[in-house]
Parts: sequence; structure tokens; C-alpha cells
Amino acid sequence: MPNNNSTKNIFLQAKRASKLLDIPLTKAKDLIANSIYQCHNYEDLLNKLANNSLKASVYPFCKVHPNSGIDAQSHIEKNLDTIAKRFKKFLNVSVEKIPLFTLIWRIFGLQNQSSINQVFPHISLENWQLYPPLSSEENPTSYYDIKINNVPFRILATRIITSCMFTDNSLNELLTLKSEFSKFKFPPIMWSDWKHWQDKALLSFNSIGLGNGPQQPIFEKLAEPKCDFQKTFQDRLYESISALSEEFVGTNIRYCEFDQHMFYIIGFPINNESSTLDYLDIYLTNEHVKNGKCLFNFEDNLLALELFEINKDGEFVGDDDDYYKALSSSLQQFEEAMTKNIVIDGKQYEAYMRPCTLAEYAIYKTSAITLIDDLHDEQKAG
Repeated sequence: MPNNNSTKNIFLQAKRASKLLDIPLTKAKDLIANSIYQCHNYEDLLNKLANNSLKASVYPFCKVHPNSGIDAQSHIEKNLDTIAKRFKKFLNVSVEKIPLFTLIWRIFGLQNQSSINQVFPHISLENWQLYPPLSSEENPTSYYDIKINNVPFRILATRIITSCMFTDNSLNELLTLKSEFSKFKFPPIMWSDWKHWQDKALLSFNSIGLGNGPQQPIFEKLAEPKCDFQKTFQDRLYESISALSEEFVGTNIRYCEFDQHMFYIIGFPINNESSTLDYLDIYLTNEHVKNGKCLFNFEDNLLALELFEINKDGEFVGDDDDYYKALSSSLQQFEEAMTKNIVIDGKQYEAYMRPCTLAEYAIYKTSAITLIDDLHDEQKAG
């Protein structure tokens, strides 16, 4: 006879799959049997469990429950790719690994253990330094040097400010702030610290109705650079954002968010002499290339290394020359930036780091999962 706890665990796995995928429980049972336990159907799974004939590699899964210890989680983690490959046979459309990994963890009743750094190269928050060309006082930009296929890159993270950061304000005040920030073409750079922005907002709200003249823009002065070099840096940064905004029509740039701060991130090749000695060394292959870019994880944000293929004569060979010229020319204006191609499996690319778009983030991080109508037809075909 099968262990009652094991049978119950399998049933609950199927029930979770039913709710997560919005499919009938009968279909979810067969999906679990096929994709996790490598059985023909749910009845076959229960029979093999009763006869102690489940494969040794899948048997531990029937012991997994929401309070499972580290050993059960480690077994899932080691087999995550294998389970995902079997799941993919039953999907209506192709889905990226992150949402599929997340689904698998949740079917087992465990917290979402999947993260972007399980799928994409990972850039950490450690060892970032203030960007030297800007003064140390209220410097909103930090940098981090990495090597990608032996080519050094400098990544710049610049703090910006948006209305969603004012979490202590009332709903009506947030609506006003959202309107104020919509007056800026791009989110303002934090040339002043957070307290100045919050104090300015409070002062403005407290003065409503006290004067007879028209209400002045709240943050106009705070958003202005304080010196010529800051102005030059801001112009270069906004030029690169413009290039991206014009290219990715129909969606928006997704600004990176972590530790209650928001950042705009760009990256470009630099000289070996300019890079720090302690750098992250990343090696990319064609397996990392997705639609002309390589994706990176940055503290649960996605960054894209945009790849422009270059021929042996040093010329761009793609079909979007305007975007290539706009992004390349804007990023080449930054301090230390240089043109230096990276080689990925024999092909040369001029490459630049940029934030992902909302559309890219949805595809690679949160895309919906739907199943084919008949699981058994796919199993027979396989």
C-alpha cells in the first residue's frame, strides 16, 4: 500500500497545479504524473507508488510538502531544469525559465525559490564605488567594472526619483506628485538627497490655498544640475534614454529598483587601464543570446547587453542602423567609454548595457503559462 502522506502530497501538488494554471483537477493530476513523476497518467502514478516501482530519481518528490526540510528543496533545485524540460512538452506556447521555475516551486507548496540569477549571469550590489568624475557630495551615480568575454565594461547606476517613492504621502498627494513628475520628460536625477525632495513636497502641500498666484512646479529647482559637469552628465544620460525610448515604442523602460531606491543603468566598454583590478569575469556563449541581446540579473532586475553584430571590416550588419547609431553615439560620449568589440562564439559585437523594458520583463520574468488541450496526445507524440 502507498504511504498515505505520499499520496496526500501528490494530490495536493495536483490541486495546486489546478489552481495555479486554472485547469480542471483531472488534467492537473495527469500533468503532475507526466511532468514530475514520468508516469503515463495519475492512475499509473498511484499504482507505481503502491508497488514501490517509481523511479528512484522522482520518488523523493512525493515526500515534498510546504514544511519540507533542506534536503527536499535541494533535490528539487538539482532537478529543476529536468522537470522544466518535461513541463515544456505540455505548454501551449514557449515560456521562459523564470516563470516556469516559479510555477514548479509553487506546485510543491514551497516559497518562490526561483530567482533571475538562476537563469542569467548575476551582477551583485557589492563593491560599487562612487563615480569619480562627479563630486563626492550628493553623488547620485555609482560604477562597477566587469569583464565580458575578456572585454572590460563600466556599468553606471544613477539614482532617479519618481512619484512612487513618496510612500508616506496621502493618495490625493500622490496623484498630485504623479502629475508633477509627468512634467519631466524623464525621471529626474537625484542631484539633491531624498530629504530635500520630501521636504519640498510637504512645503508645497502645506502652502496650497495660501497664495493668490498660480501654483508653481514643485520640483523644478531640485531637478536642476548644480554645476556644468553635472549638466553635461545629465545631457549624456538623457540622450541615451531618448535613444531607448524611441526604439522601444509601445512599451517603457523599466527603471531598476532595490532597497527603496530607483536607478537608471547603462554600461559601455572601457580601456583595460581604466578598469578596477577586482572585477567580475563573465563568459557568454550563444546560449545566452536572446533576440540580439544577453540578459543579466541585477538584484532581481533585468539588464540587457545590447548586441550589434559587426563584420570583419568593422561595420554594423544589422537592420536597425538608426538605433545602433543613436545608442552607440550617446554612450560613447561618457568618460572612459571606448569602442571595443566582444566575441561570442566567433561573432563580433559592439555591445552596450541598458535597462530592460516592461515588455521584456514580463516575457522573461512573469509571462503567463498555458497548457495544450490534450496532455495525452502530446505524451503519445513524445
